[in-house]
Amino acid sequence: MIKRYLFLIILLFSFVLIEAQEKITVVGKIIDLETGKTIENVHVKVSQRNIVTKSDAKGNYHISISKRKRMTLVFSHISYETNYEPINTKKDTIFLTIKLIKKIEDLPIFIMDGKPKIVFKSAKINIADYEFHEDKFLFLVYGKRLNKHSEIYLVDENENIISKHFVPGEPVELYTDYLGNVNLICKRAIYRVSVENDRVVIYELPMDDFNLLIKPIVDTLESTLLFSDFLRQFPRFKYYAFNPEDTTISIIKEVVHKDMDWKYAFEYEFLNNADKQFAKRMAKRLKGYDKFDVAASMTGFSNGFLYETVYAPLYVINDTINIFDHSESRTWKFVDDTVEVGDVPFLYHKPKKKNSWKRQLIMDEVNGNIYGVF
Repeated sequence: MIKRYLFLIILLFSFVLIEAQEKITVVGKIIDLETGKTIENVHVKVSQRNIVTKSDAKGNYHISISKRKRMTLVFSHISYETNYEPINTKKDTIFLTIKLIKKIEDLPIFIMDGKPKIVFKSAKINIADYEFHEDKFLFLVYGKRLNKHSEIYLVDENENIISKHFVPGEPVELYTDYLGNVNLICKRAIYRVSVENDRVVIYELPMDDFNLLIKPIVDTLESTLLFSDFLRQFPRFKYYAFNPEDTTISIIKEVVHKDMDWKYAFEYEFLNNADKQFAKRMAKRLKGYDKFDVAASMTGFSNGFLYETVYAPLYVINDTINIFDHSESRTWKFVDDTVEVGDVPFLYHKPKKKNSWKRQLIMDEVNGNIYGVF
């Protein structure tokens, strides 16, 4: 009986040795082909098999798999081109350094050919701005001057004017907020524009509350509100995520126009000593502002013809936050509100004809595509 058990143990041990010999271990490092820097969070997967690992903070990875005649490892990362690497199965251990190529993000091209479809025309009035209402249009129209006798028109697809409403003030634009409401922005007031029984109705909103609580919100992600503190006179701003359930606010990312930022800060150096002291005193009185902010305001830096505002719009595509940072020429990607998962470079905003780029992106709400306007 003892001999029988001993034989079974030896037999099982032999199977373990055979199985161990049939394993292959691949270890190595993953680096950026251009910079030579290591890459974290690269997915390493056996092709057509559910075996996955990730590279660590130093770009190292380790994966053990059963031998097969043909095996391929797949290296994928949101910011890099996917790499497919065939494995030599004659060895038990392989050391493999992988060099990944950065992705270059291209926006889909939509070329307008033929004549555009006319949705409304008039020899008597001009259209300053427009928004959509279901299958109809809301137009901000005026006669000779926008600041006098302006109106809101509700127009159908057959160019029929269904309803009109006068504008009680000097209009600036029509603005659709994150909830899909159309608002009329005037210089001294803000109005909500709604349509009730095919009639245009407007009512005034508290201007301070709107500018503080509504306009900064750019989008939502599940229950989270995404907003920014953008002001055109500053060469930097931040995106935030606000959770209404626990009222916490988290910073997603600070966007900086580096070229404008150092020039902005240097305005302080142009001041004489008396003005520098004044800038310091004012900065102490103004909460959230420093001497460089005051100095740039004193010199009118942001009103100069060389000043360029930061353009970094945020779009939610599926469950990923995408910040198109045109100063850095990169799209920053985040999941779970603030977890950065990579970045993708782009060059579409630097065409051969520099003036053709309009510094404007448009998102197709139906298919999620982002288009640049040229």
